[in-house]
Amino acid sequence: MKKVLRRIHYINTPLLKEESVSFLMLVSVPQKVWNPVFLTGTIAFASSMMFRGFLDATFAVFPLALSTLVLFAGVWRLSANGMVVFDKNDSACYCIYKHLGYLQKSYNYPLTSIEQVLIALGAGKNFNLFLLKDDGLMIQIATSKSKESLALVADRISHFLDVPVGE
Repeated sequence: MKKVLRRIHYINTPLLKEESVSFLMLVSVPQKVWNPVFLTGTIAFASSMMFRGFLDATFAVFPLALSTLVLFAGVWRLSANGMVVFDKNDSACYCIYKHLGYLQKSYNYPLTSIEQVLIALGAGKNFNLFLLKDDGLMIQIATSKSKESLALVADRISHFLDVPVGE
């Protein structure tokens, strides 16, 4: 269940925002509107109103449910922003994910438990940046189509934490 919740809250954080001696901060990229999905949600909503007006209200339930799911998922995706902070003063890694402007989830990991920074080929042609902990847990930090951009971020993280980069 924890993995499912982490996947729901996960936000891609590939950009290095700030770096100092005591902390390193990565942030997310603002998401783009995916027009076909919003168009489908809008058409489903309009059809549910037409079904309700011209036919029976029971027919309107299905397109209304579809439009609700599609539009809520789109707003969830667009409002998502994330931040990963490596703090040497607290000796902790904070993964902070925020949705809808106020729904926030934070994951904390001790810096001493991070053994390696990994770049792995993920689904499709995407590359994933992971932190490997000493208990075998892999924390996903970023996803990108460009291995070079992830390699730069991985290099900064490994230099900051003084851990090796793996493939």
